[in-house]
Parts: sequence; C-alpha cells; structure tokens
Amino acid sequence: MATTVIPIRELRVGAVLPAAIYDADNSTVMLLNRGLSLTAENLSRLQSRGIKAISIDSRYVGSIWNTDNGGSTGIKLQKHHLSEQRQQNEAQRLPLSDRIAKPEEIEYNPTLIKQMMANSRLHSQNVQSFYESVRTGPRTRIEPIQGISNQSIEMLLSDIDLFVKSAIQIEDESNSCLHSYRVANLTMSIATVLGHTEQDINQAGIGCMIARIGITPDLQRLMNVRRELTTLERLEVKKHPGLTWHALEKISDLSNTARQVAWQMNERWNGTGYPRGRIGNQIHPLARIAAVADVYIALVSARPYRPAMSPYQAIKLLLTDTQNMLFDPNAFRGLLKTTSLFPIGSIVELSNGSVAEVFRNNTESYDKPVVKTLLDSRCNPVSNRFVNLIEHPHLKISDALSPLEFDRHIQRNG
Repeated sequence: MATTVIPIRELRVGAVLPAAIYDADNSTVMLLNRGLSLTAENLSRLQSRGIKAISIDSRYVGSIWNTDNGGSTGIKLQKHHLSEQRQQNEAQRLPLSDRIAKPEEIEYNPTLIKQMMANSRLHSQNVQSFYESVRTGPRTRIEPIQGISNQSIEMLLSDIDLFVKSAIQIEDESNSCLHSYRVANLTMSIATVLGHTEQDINQAGIGCMIARIGITPDLQRLMNVRRELTTLERLEVKKHPGLTWHALEKISDLSNTARQVAWQMNERWNGTGYPRGRIGNQIHPLARIAAVADVYIALVSARPYRPAMSPYQAIKLLLTDTQNMLFDPNAFRGLLKTTSLFPIGSIVELSNGSVAEVFRNNTESYDKPVVKTLLDSRCNPVSNRFVNLIEHPHLKISDALSPLEFDRHIQRNG
C-alpha cells in the first residue's frame, strides 16, 4: 500500500477520515481511526505531542489535504500525489496475482487471524448499516463499501490461504450481510487466482457485498422458513435482484461492473437462473465467479431448514452442478484452485492412515495441498508436522472426515 506524508498544518479541518492516519515517523502508531472527523482540537493535540506530519493511504490524500493552505510543501505534495495516483491506476490494471506471495511460514500468523476475525464482524456490520442507509435515505455514495473492498484486498495479499479460510469456515451466519461479505471475499480470491486485475477484483467484491440489498426483512423471513418453499414463495424470492437493481439507483458512483455482478450472480450457465435467464457468455465473467462462490458459501453454512454441508460435500455437489451446466466450468475450476479439492480447513485421512488438516493450497495441483498432520497412523497426536503432498507423490488424501469421524480417531488412542 502506497502512503503519503502530509504536514499537520495542511490537513483540512472538518474532513472525515476515509482511512486511519499514522505517525509519519512511526508507521505502526495509529493517530486517528477511520471515520473520525478532523477538528482543530484533535489536530492541536497531535501537534502538542510533537507530531509534525501524518501518513495516510495515498488513495485518500484528496479527502483530507487542505489545498487552500498548501504551504511550502503544497506543490511538491500535489505532484507526488498525482504521480502515485498514476502508478496505482497502472497497477490496478495488472493481474492482482502478480502481487501474491505465499508467506515464508506455513503456520498462520496469529495477529492476522485476529485481524481477519475482527474484520468479519466489523465489515458485515458496516455492510448492514450501508443497506439501511440506502433503503431509508436519499442518494448516497459507494465509498463505505469501496473501503471494505480495499481492505479485503490488503488482507488477501497478506495471506490468501488464511483469507480464504476465514471466508469459508464460519458456519453460523448471524445475518444476511455476513453471507454477502463472505461471498465477496471468496469471489475476490477466485478472481485473483484466475488472473483478473485489481480493479475488476475490487468491483467484484463491491458487487457481492451489495447484491442482497433488495432482500427486505419480509423476504428474509420467507427465506428462513423451516420447510421447502412453495412455487409461489420461490417466485417471490426471485424478485430480489430486481429490487436490488432499483435500490442501487440511489448510489451515484456505482460502477457498471459492480452493478452487473450484483444483478447477475443468480444467473446460471445453462440459462436456468434468474432474473433474466441469461446463458453462457451473456453473463458477466465476474458474476459467473460470484455465482459459484455464493452457492458454495450457502452450502457450507447452516440454515434454519438444514445443517451446514461439509466443505468436501459442497465441492462434490458443485462439481455435479457444473457437469450439469449450472456453472461456468472455468469459474468452478477457479474455486478448486483457490480452496483445494478438499477445502482449506478440512480434516482428511491420508493414504498412510494418518489424519491431517488441509492447511495451504497448491494452485495448479488442487488435489495435493499442504497438510498439517494431527494424528499418525496409530492415532497418536502429532504436532507441527507439515507435509506438502506435491513433494510426496506416493501420499494421497483418501477421504474427508466429519467432526464425528475425527473424534472416533482420537478415541481410538484413548
């Protein structure tokens, strides 16, 4: 992430921070958090602490820089900002996958785990607030959702495997917006693996997060009934993309890409989807990816009328549906390359009788992930032993284990 340093005296009083600002001399020290207003009082307080300049994500310089009081650094700052903006625009037109690098440590970073969990709670709440503002207020801007999408890309780049795991492993969805947030993160991950640009991935995330804005409370209650819906009720549910489309008219700066993703993610490759029954290439490429992500997240999540499906069962069902032409084969292949055939976090039995957790994916060999051994072939506990199945061609995953089956393996040793 590119940052720009701005002197305290050149910040615009009254501006609402679109991102957190940090001490220019120590980038780990956050001074003011996103969403706070810059007041004369808090700027004076910063100066009294000896802080002369702040650092902020370069994308947001224009929101807080007082161009009327540029001072001695004004012209230089403006040129620097424009130069960085050009570089960022060029970078956004390149495949985001070019910037992906697997962490040196196979084990997940505990700090990142906590941050992604916190983001999941906070961002789904912010999506909910955005829904309410669109439904009840006048015209608005997409900026709050854009900010979430930007932060998701930063998390994705920090560790894509952990980012994917955080999206697919929450089984209890407390609200519809958490589902939308998880779908967005999985869609962005798949699109990254398939070589899409940062700009398109960003817009795909936005489209997924706003796709359920047309689901009213009454419609949500209908979707959560503990029985199979009648024909008329299913027709009622299928109205929500149209309701979403009309709600999105209130957003003044929404891109066509994000709008198409939100509008078309319920379409199906063979034309049996809704709202328009589009077929094949009539469906936006990113909406095809979102369709796969949406169904996968739904399958592995508990619903009032059914329990959550295991990750491997969900993959098998999606494979069958893809063979039946419900989904774009390339989009489903992208899911496999992103999550693995036995999705990240799954407990599996290996051909040597040991039990392991799928820890990291190998993109081009999605049936040979990196696993963390939990039990040896005699069901004795094992710690901190990672196996990259690509490096052990004789060793394969023989089965995925349910939590109950895993418990039985543990009890054998007891």
